[in-house]
Amino acid sequence: MRTIAIMNLKGGVGKTVSALNLADALQRAGKRTLLVDCDGQASLTRFYFPDLDPDGVPTVADVLAGTHDPYWENNTIPISDCIDLLPASSALYGLDVAAIRSGGKGLSALRDFRDAVAGDGERDYMIFDCPPGFTAASIAALMAADEVVIPMLVDGFSIWGVSDMAAQINGIAAANPRIRVAGVLITQWHNSDVVRQGEQLLRSLSVPVFRTVIRRTDKVPESTFDRTPIMGYSPRSAASADYCSWVSEYLHEEVRNGQV
Repeated sequence: MRTIAIMNLKGGVGKTVSALNLADALQRAGKRTLLVDCDGQASLTRFYFPDLDPDGVPTVADVLAGTHDPYWENNTIPISDCIDLLPASSALYGLDVAAIRSGGKGLSALRDFRDAVAGDGERDYMIFDCPPGFTAASIAALMAADEVVIPMLVDGFSIWGVSDMAAQINGIAAANPRIRVAGVLITQWHNSDVVRQGEQLLRSLSVPVFRTVIRRTDKVPESTFDRTPIMGYSPRSAASADYCSWVSEYLHEEVRNGQV
């Protein structure tokens, strides 16, 4: 099972959109995916289940606290035949303080959960949608992940921070030797001088950058209101084609636009 963390220290760069559209693309390629919402804002969870009561179901917070059901599948919610979700809740915010007070105990909980899922052989991919910053949940995800994808906008702040973030992720290799930065995914790309120049600068750094970029289109925010992945909402849009191309580049999985 391949385990991927979608992370950036900045918010608003397309982490959740990339996570859910990656899972949808993998479904179209016949792959089975477990999504893990590690953000206390629970945007990924609300995308699929807007009326979900987090107090009534197991969440990532329960896994980190060790209060979840011993059998991993009893903690997840089916989204489709090929996608399941381990949801988030606002309880994750309290765990950040708890992790500091406990000296980091519990940060290997998602790795143990990953091992349980992988041991069953029922899922091909596990995707962690991480919050901005190094929280208890995002560190636990990095401890469990094989690879990190860094979505980012092309601006000065992002470019200054991406090398630092890559260095911090590489530093986690002492605790998780499997982890590596898979690449930076440029999102909301548009044809302007500043974006082209920023992209050129980014590609000159010592951080891997995917060839594929995700072009800016209003269809992406529209799809979030509709709570439908972009390939289902607007299969002919630029972003839909770009996410298909990115998945093919990154995971070597051929993905079709439109409905399966």
